[in-house]
Amino acid sequence: MKKGLEIGIFVPWEIGVVIILLGIFLIYIGNRQSKKTEIDLNKLPFIKPTTKIVFGGAMVLIGCIQLFPLLK
Repeated sequence: MKKGLEIGIFVPWEIGVVIILLGIFLIYIGNRQSKKTEIDLNKLPFIKPTTKIVFGGAMVLIGCIQLFPLLK
């Protein structure tokens, strides 16, 4: 009988740390961009702030999964 979720890693843990940092950066940029109340039609963002926050959260989660081998 197997224990745990059997979640495998697909990149080394060093790249997992980079993915976490990039995810935190995306969450920060998305949060900062969403707080702007002034709407300028000439400077509309290419990607919505909510999308950046969701992708940043997913990247942090994937990066944390890549760090599982360090727990051994």
